[in-house]
Amino acid sequence: MRLSSTQIDIIRKSTSQNFGEDALIWLFGSRLDDTKRGGDVDLYVEATHRGTLMSELRCKIALEDSLDLAVDLVVKEPGKDKPIYNLAKAQGVRL
Repeated sequence: MRLSSTQIDIIRKSTSQNFGEDALIWLFGSRLDDTKRGGDVDLYVEATHRGTLMSELRCKIALEDSLDLAVDLVVKEPGKDKPIYNLAKAQGVRL
């Protein structure tokens, strides 16, 4: 995994602030492959209460500013079951 413990703490803190302390986070995509270089940070978030679009934007901007990396943030929509949700959980690593 190509994230430092400091970066993981930043992700947890920002996600918690915007989606609640019980939000679950998975890292998926190219950052899991230690042989690759660069790439954005792909995150999947499940929260018990749905954040607003503003919550998602605030979280994404805060993460990009703090990590100095591009972030793709996928937040599970209540009642929806999109293929990306299953892919992120199956291939990702829970932070």
